[in-house]
Amino acid sequence: MVLKIHQKMYICIMELAPHIHYLLYRHDCLSLPGFGAFLVEHKEAFFDAEQQRYHPPRKVLSFNEQLQSNDGILATHMAHVLQCSYERAVLDIHQQIISLKERAHKCKLKIATLGIFETNSEGKLVFSAEQGLNFLAASYALPQLDAQPISRSVAEAAPTPVFTLEPQQSSPFMRRAMVVASFLALLALGTNYVLDQQTELLWKQEQTLRENAREQAAAAVYDLGELPTLHVVATKAVVLGYHVIAGSFRSQNNADRLVNSLKRKGYYQAARLPKTSNGFHQVSFAAYATQREAYNAKAGFLEDNHPDVWVLKK
Repeated sequence: MVLKIHQKMYICIMELAPHIHYLLYRHDCLSLPGFGAFLVEHKEAFFDAEQQRYHPPRKVLSFNEQLQSNDGILATHMAHVLQCSYERAVLDIHQQIISLKERAHKCKLKIATLGIFETNSEGKLVFSAEQGLNFLAASYALPQLDAQPISRSVAEAAPTPVFTLEPQQSSPFMRRAMVVASFLALLALGTNYVLDQQTELLWKQEQTLRENAREQAAAAVYDLGELPTLHVVATKAVVLGYHVIAGSFRSQNNADRLVNSLKRKGYYQAARLPKTSNGFHQVSFAAYATQREAYNAKAGFLEDNHPDVWVLKK
């Protein structure tokens, strides 16, 4: 019976592995609350001189046991995949992490597509990433390339000429033709020079006429009569006085943490409001100009599994 329970927990733990592997392609940090966080670090392409091999750019995987706070990424993903609430996903993940931590402290724990967890003599978790992992999507399926040295010991043979040209003596007709061609070329050069001189003279005359016209226009006085009065009506600024509140905290750090979590979920207008007179920091999903807009938005947030939202008028 005990063996079956352990096998069931192991299967649940393994079900998280493909989701963690999937999310690490899209996030540089993924936390498992109460256990630690997986991190990926970008490495540039490099040449291994010892193995004579080129390695493509990659993102290498590591683990930090000190980062145990919940960033919400895994829970949000699991809630979407399993079609359940965010809170339900958090509870299920927490139960599986407890089982994962117990198994890692008892014996070596291998998680496919991620790596191996072991406990050292100080009771700390030691993680060894699986060989060949690369979480850089741009380098997907790029292999390691072996260097191919170029041998320059054998000199290239000189190419064999295909044919040769024998020098020919020029005839009197060819000499006269060359003289005529030279004369025509000199005549063309002289004609072009004369045309260039005439074009430059015409351009200078046109520039002088333009300068005179510009000076006369600047000195002229135009009577436009009395101009009509211009009336400008300034539009009223829209006041966003209604906020849909996601939470209220005594601690500013907790409020900022909720703002960051909401923005990661796609609520990009989330913001922390000024501190109230009672000392609370309120976090708003978004602000609206009318009460109707705020309550319509509230209904949408309720459908997104946020049951504690309420509308505040500022």
